[in-house]
Amino acid sequence: MKWINPLALTALLLPAGVLGAADLQVAVDEQRLLDIQVDPVSALAEAGTAELTLRVRFAPDGEWVIKTPLPGIVQRVHVQKGDHVSPGDPLLVVRSAEGVTLQRDFLKARADLTLQRSTLERDLKLAEAGSISERRLQETRYNHDAAEAEFSGLRGRLMLVGFTEKDLQRLVAGTQIGPDITIRAPCDAVVLDRPVMLGDQLEGSEMLAHLGQPGKLMLQGSLANAVAARLAEGAVLEWLEGDSVADVVFMSDVIDPQTQTVQIRARPRDPYGLVPGQLTRWRVLSGGSLLAVPSRSVVKLDGRDVVFLAVPGGFDIREVDVRNTGTGSWIVLSGLEPGDRIAARGTAVLKGMSLGMGGGDGP
Repeated sequence: MKWINPLALTALLLPAGVLGAADLQVAVDEQRLLDIQVDPVSALAEAGTAELTLRVRFAPDGEWVIKTPLPGIVQRVHVQKGDHVSPGDPLLVVRSAEGVTLQRDFLKARADLTLQRSTLERDLKLAEAGSISERRLQETRYNHDAAEAEFSGLRGRLMLVGFTEKDLQRLVAGTQIGPDITIRAPCDAVVLDRPVMLGDQLEGSEMLAHLGQPGKLMLQGSLANAVAARLAEGAVLEWLEGDSVADVVFMSDVIDPQTQTVQIRARPRDPYGLVPGQLTRWRVLSGGSLLAVPSRSVVKLDGRDVVFLAVPGGFDIREVDVRNTGTGSWIVLSGLEPGDRIAARGTAVLKGMSLGMGGGDGP
């Protein structure tokens, strides 16, 4: 019995001068000679069968850490752990000598800016009449701009330490400087922690309060790699103990070497009924069949992940989006449909045909 070289047969099957062909013409009997095996795409799981346990946490943009704006002493405490606060509600009052200095400098800068504005208006009129030199006008502009920058900087510092627009207006209107700085809530939130007490001495970097927004929650958990591989960003989850649904927004590409797990995060569309710290059970709601293919059936072609889709008379090159499960198979995120049949063996020969070569899996 004569042995037929598959690579030589590949060269005969490939039309002369055709490179990077989209369709590979390979008859059924030729597939047997080339040891090409075609298998149907298998369904790994159905939507609704996979259950996940995720912990409810505050979203990254739903937590606030309120720190000491200036060195001082805690003069008054308005909230306790667990309290609900609204935007502008007072949290604490800090008595600070540096706050007095900052307010005084602010009022002085405002007075200087008022003077420089008057001087600039006067010199502009004199310059139009030709009564002063251009150099003097430039000096006046410089003094005005410097005064404006100083005033804006001090105003910004006061707002950073806790002053509101109304506080600044009262300060300017009454020019009454006080040592007390009221720290206010920036949003609707729950007080998660308030570590300071009345009379505490502050150095300027301590946490005064930790706030969380109940309307901004997320779900987080660690899943086994094989389980996480069945999910993809955009998948929809259904809460088994309530009516909420959530969208998967993050799937880590890194596996924890100790636990062999993958981090997953999802964002609930309606957080009603969810409590931070709560362990919740969820079920995959969308996605239909989760398709899996053998890892050997996926090859790299021009930097893309592709499979060879069986069609009458041969194979089509089909680009796919896949995720490795670490168990010898790949989850298909896009590119294939249930019922598709692909080359599961002999892909090296088909890749060689597509490249216009005699086969092989070289780069």
